[in-house]
Amino acid sequence: MKRIFYLLFFAFIIAASVRAQVTIGSLNVPQRGAVLELKSDTLGFLPPRVALSKLSLPDPLPVHVEGMVVYNTTDNPADTLQAGLYYNTGTRWMSLSISPYNIERWFYMPSIVFDTSNTGKGLTKDLYGECKNQLNNNGALVKSSTGAPAQVLATMPAPSDLYYYVTGYDDTVFANISIDAKGLMTYDIIGAATDSTYINIVFVEKQF
Repeated sequence: MKRIFYLLFFAFIIAASVRAQVTIGSLNVPQRGAVLELKSDTLGFLPPRVALSKLSLPDPLPVHVEGMVVYNTTDNPADTLQAGLYYNTGTRWMSLSISPYNIERWFYMPSIVFDTSNTGKGLTKDLYGECKNQLNNNGALVKSSTGAPAQVLATMPAPSDLYYYVTGYDDTVFANISIDAKGLMTYDIIGAATDSTYINIVFVEKQF
């Protein structure tokens, strides 16, 4: 009986070592390089759902384990903890549920020309269009580093996915500035520009 048990045990060990890769949901061999592959046309993968207490604490897990993945079910705004997928770095939890616009990113408007040779009221400037033209649609960039792509931004958010700010301007030249939700700026020109005239425009990606 013991011999039979030993034979079965070693047979199991050998089979497990031969089948180091496993497919669940299919009899097909897993993709090359994958130790585990899940296959289904109608079902999804559901990771463990836990209530994390703080990004810096492993709770409710006993210890931090690098590479651990869980779905957090609680919110803690004071610690930027929100419901979603998290992975463990070995010392803290990091969110995997961040959308492309969930991290606050901002950039200055590229240099554009405002004609101040004549005064005028209700003038407009498409800030979004001007920016996109320079960063994404200009096929003849003046200079770029070796190997840099033709477009400065790999993807350009939609006009309504940005906030637009004028953080400072020469009030002897510009007046009555307003910007709509899609980046169309309306303004008055009340004087000619000088060497010290400026206007600072900032784009901020919305957080969703």
